[in-house]
Amino acid sequence: MFNDKKVAYIFIASFIVLNLIWNYLFETNQLYLDWGIALFQIVACVTAFSWLVITFNKDKGKARKFWLFLALGILSYLMGILVWAFYYFITLDVSAELALLPKVFWIFQNVFYFLALLFMMNVMKKNNLLTIRFLFDILIVMSVAATFISHFIMGPLLTNAKHAFSIIDLLYPVFDLGVLAGVLSLIIASNTFFTKSTSYLLVAGLLIQVIADLNFSYLTVKNIYSVGSLSEPLWILSLFVIGLAGLHQESLSKQGSMTFVNIGTKRSLFVKHSFPYVGVILLSIYVISEISHSTPIIVGLFISILLVILRQVFTLLDNDKLVTDLNNLNEALEVKVKERTDRLVETINTMEHLAFHDVVTGLPNRRYIEKRLRQAIVNANPKKGKKIAFLLLDLDRFKQINDSLGHSYGDLLLKEVGNRLTDIKQPNELVCRIGGDEFAVLLENVNHAKIDKKVNVILNVLREVYDIQGVDLHITPSIGVSIYPDHGENFEALLMKADTAMYKVKDSGKNHYTIYNESMDNESQLTIENSLRKAIEREEFELHYQPQFMLEKGQLIGMEALLRWNTASQGYVPPSDFIPIAEETGLILPIGEWVLREACKQSVVWEKQGFARIRIAVNISSLQFQQSDFIDSVAKILAETEAKATCIELEITESVAIGFIENTISKLSKLKEMGFHIAMDDFGTGYSSLQYMSKLPIDRIKIDRSFISLLNTSNKNDTIVKLIVMMAKGLNFKVIAEGVETENQKAFLKSIDCDEVQGYLMSRPLKLEDCNRFLTETEGRVQLPTVLI
Repeated sequence: MFNDKKVAYIFIASFIVLNLIWNYLFETNQLYLDWGIALFQIVACVTAFSWLVITFNKDKGKARKFWLFLALGILSYLMGILVWAFYYFITLDVSAELALLPKVFWIFQNVFYFLALLFMMNVMKKNNLLTIRFLFDILIVMSVAATFISHFIMGPLLTNAKHAFSIIDLLYPVFDLGVLAGVLSLIIASNTFFTKSTSYLLVAGLLIQVIADLNFSYLTVKNIYSVGSLSEPLWILSLFVIGLAGLHQESLSKQGSMTFVNIGTKRSLFVKHSFPYVGVILLSIYVISEISHSTPIIVGLFISILLVILRQVFTLLDNDKLVTDLNNLNEALEVKVKERTDRLVETINTMEHLAFHDVVTGLPNRRYIEKRLRQAIVNANPKKGKKIAFLLLDLDRFKQINDSLGHSYGDLLLKEVGNRLTDIKQPNELVCRIGGDEFAVLLENVNHAKIDKKVNVILNVLREVYDIQGVDLHITPSIGVSIYPDHGENFEALLMKADTAMYKVKDSGKNHYTIYNESMDNESQLTIENSLRKAIEREEFELHYQPQFMLEKGQLIGMEALLRWNTASQGYVPPSDFIPIAEETGLILPIGEWVLREACKQSVVWEKQGFARIRIAVNISSLQFQQSDFIDSVAKILAETEAKATCIELEITESVAIGFIENTISKLSKLKEMGFHIAMDDFGTGYSSLQYMSKLPIDRIKIDRSFISLLNTSNKNDTIVKLIVMMAKGLNFKVIAEGVETENQKAFLKSIDCDEVQGYLMSRPLKLEDCNRFLTETEGRVQLPTVLI
């Protein structure tokens, strides 16, 4: 009924006005006046009760029982009215106003109100001491009220023999003032479960009832009370206002959240703390006024008590201020902790995404597909004929497009290829970019027929014309396919076999695909293996040297020794073609020893020529480092060549560094004791742990060229390189970047405090005679590394 607040306010105003008009019109007609009073109060009770019941049903919070107790109080008042009406209009007992039962119901209205307030105090309590303090505040006010009532109301009632009264008549003002004290203490105390409107309406409703009850008690003392006095409209208004408080709380509940009221101003705090003492002060003033003529000591006692009370109030104000400041500080600290936690989570998520995704295409990267393949192998069931296919795609003629149109066109082309592959991807498939112009597709639970069908779809999609910024580009893919478990049990094996098949396609004219078979690599591998054995005998290997520079001053600080194979029949063979075979066959061991020996010899030659400060970096293979006699072999070469270990830097890869970590630390420590510099090569392409990195006795890390080549093409890639440099600096490592080919790359590396660089921008790898000439020309700029001083 009247659930809309605006309608409710109009109804209450109209109802009160109608009640006053009724009382005025039938002031001389007692029967109509009594009927009106009864009906008006019954309607008010039913309306307010319905509002509170609705609020009780809608409110699912901690204040729910509070509204129930208030509703029971109004129901008790309604029962008293009905019993009074029954006595007065049905039994026609003219002394019905003296009947005990209606008064019992009416006094229970205040009892339920008081229980509601005690319940809310228990809900709101922050600690037991706070609740006890509130209880004492209420008891103080009730004691003062009882004293005044006893003196001004109960005394006259007891001494007035002509007026019949009951003990219940004496309880009205006592309970009313106690209820009011409890409400004010709760509202003023701190944050509550009510909105500001609800709080104000509750206080107003209970205050109006107190005024009505005091008026009733006063008229009773004067023996002039009659039905139709001011008390009846005030009681009705009190019922409506308390009901309206529930209506406002119901409106809040519909919004699904509770709003806390903060009445924490200085004025409200002063009122809060001084409220229970005001009654004591008033009582003291009255007592002093009565007995001050007897002795001045009483006045002094009152002043002392007053000063103690004021001191206590101000102490409480200071305590509340300290508590408020502490709460504010805690809230600010919680906000800052949450903000920093959110930023940290966001940073971790970003770094995790960067670690497993390609910065150009946004596709998963090599690390991600390797992780996914391991999981797929665990879940695979080859016995049912369902296998895993690994497709390696290489874009034909991509280098020509990159060189002629620039890297920006190349990157856009790579993105478009990634988009096309993603568009045709099925739920059991994964598309990723391996690096450069190579993509990979992982197919799970497939057979040969599905593989052939999928590869043909890829070929047809990628052969279509590409429109890159208005330029039509035509490219074709060469695809090699390897299958688990037929061609390998892990990622490296499947990648190698797919790579072999892919190059077989390129040798056969490109723009097609083939599935790996053993005959593809047996011929070439055997040929290269035999040629490698002869190359050692024929001394076909040679070292080229690529200069390394201090980035800040541009001074030459060292050379990296790079192995080259110059065959009599084919000329130079790319290292990527023969080094993997040398490692697989074990030929890398004698080749690695030859490289280290030649580098040490050249170090001695350069020292005799006056270039004593040059550091020569030598790559150490994984197989070479794992040999049990590796340290002895290095020491033997050092002794034979009479080279200084301080002029040699040994480069190991991340995979070497994290394998058998204790053995690795032991070997590296011995090499450091001998005087060698230690560098971690191709950093960022492996899986090194920061925990292990901090333990390794290394001097510098070398950022892989795959990261450098993508600088200034993506903020994400720039961020990766910057994070690597920051991490290295934090571990007190020097940082050298390889593969620097543009001024923009160099400028960026300088801006993030990278220490050293090497690459085609400064110099390509030089033959020995060219390197000697280069050293002669740059002799004045050779820089001695700090560790050698």
